[in-house]
This record gives sequence, structure tokens and C-alpha cells, in this order.
Amino acid sequence: MSIKAFLLGSAAVVALAVPSFAADLAYPVKAAPMVYAPVFTWTGFYLGGNFGYGWGESSAPWRDYLNYKYLGWDQNGYGGAADPEGWFGGFQFGYNYQFANNVVLGAEADFQFGSVKGNLDYFGVRTSPGNFDQQFGSIQTEIESFGTVRARMGYSMDRFLPYVTGGLAWGNVKVSEGWNSYLNGNLQPLLGGSNSASETLWGWTLGGGLEYAITDNWTVKGEYLYTDLGDISWNGSTNTRADVSLQTLKMGVNYKF
Repeated sequence: MSIKAFLLGSAAVVALAVPSFAADLAYPVKAAPMVYAPVFTWTGFYLGGNFGYGWGESSAPWRDYLNYKYLGWDQNGYGGAADPEGWFGGFQFGYNYQFANNVVLGAEADFQFGSVKGNLDYFGVRTSPGNFDQQFGSIQTEIESFGTVRARMGYSMDRFLPYVTGGLAWGNVKVSEGWNSYLNGNLQPLLGGSNSASETLWGWTLGGGLEYAITDNWTVKGEYLYTDLGDISWNGSTNTRADVSLQTLKMGVNYKF
């Protein structure tokens, strides 16, 4: 084969290969798209349970059943507080909406039940010329169940949500009293009796808490609330009323839909 024939054959091979290579360059291989992790949001409905400890005040200033002051007796007014305390548990549900600036607004309702109660044993003395009267009694206050309907406002720090909350509160409150009055050291009571009252009280509540999202659906929280339920009246030896308030600390878990 002559050199001329070899060169012509090589040129033909190159001419045939160039279009094929160019075609390959016209269709480059695309890189796989990047996958971004979804951003967590607090928006959505939720449902959960909780447990906690409550302590409160049930002040009960009182006046005497016999109203001795109108009979010329020296009356030493006394009173006290059957302050309730104890454990409780319950459930809550609500809805949150997270804005673009990370502010979170929501609403929540909860229901609690347990054994939050207190007892006051009291003793009083009344004297007049020639007479000496002693009175012994006991007052019990029990918050049988309670709950709230509240607004919540917080600021999202990714999976952390500190918040403040406040709204309406209610409580099923029961008070009971038993008493005996002894005159001039007599071992047999001159008078005695018992009475009770049960009422659903309405008031207000205010507090705050911190919630943390363990996963996209499960969250845990701690919360403090101060609740004022107003007063309850009953007609025992005191013909009076008790002002009832409650402070609570609770832990809870929620499932976010």
C-alpha cells in the first residue's frame, strides 16, 4: 500500500468518527438534583396528654353562726385557709399557625382531673361575763376537676417553642364543714352541724411554657399556669365564702397531625 493510499484511508476514518463524537457532546449527562431536608413547622392540629402538681389558696374568713356580737359577747374573729394541693392528669388539644417571621399563634383547650384538696382544722374562743365558749371545726376544699380555654403566642426557634398563654378557666369546687360549740367547758356540745356546697366556678388563667419537637409529629412540653377561680359561698358555722386560686406545673406530650 502506498503512503498516499494510507493517508487517504486514515482521513476517511477520522471524518466518520468526528460526527459521532460531536453527537455525544451535544447531549451532556445531567447531574442528579440536590435533595433538601424539609423545614420543620409548628403549623397544624395536635392532641396529647399531661400530668402535673397543683397548689392553691382557699382563704375563708368567717363570722360566727350565732352572731354573738349582738348578744354582748366579746368575739375574737378568726379564719384560715383550707389550701388545696395534689396531683392531677388530663388531656389537651389545639391548633398552631406559624408565620413567615417565626411567630406562632394558636389556641388550646385542656381538661384536668385528680385529687387537689386541702383541710383546715380551726379552733375559736368567745367569752362574756360568766360564760366561756369554745368552738372546734374543720373545713375542706377540693378541686375535683378543672380546665382552660386559652390563646397561645410563641416564637419558633426551629424545634424549640417558648410561649406565653392566657384565657378562661373553670373548676368544679367543693367545700364542706363540720363544727361543734362547747359552753363553759361542758363535754357535750351545745350546738353543732355540718354543711357543704359544690359549684362550677369560672375565672381566668395566665402562664407560659416551653415546647420541643422530638420528631416532626411528636412534641413534649413543660407549662406553668396561675388560675383564679373567684369565690364559692356556703352556709356553715361561718355563713361565708372562700376565694379559690390555683397554681399548676405540668409536663405534657402532643402528637401533631
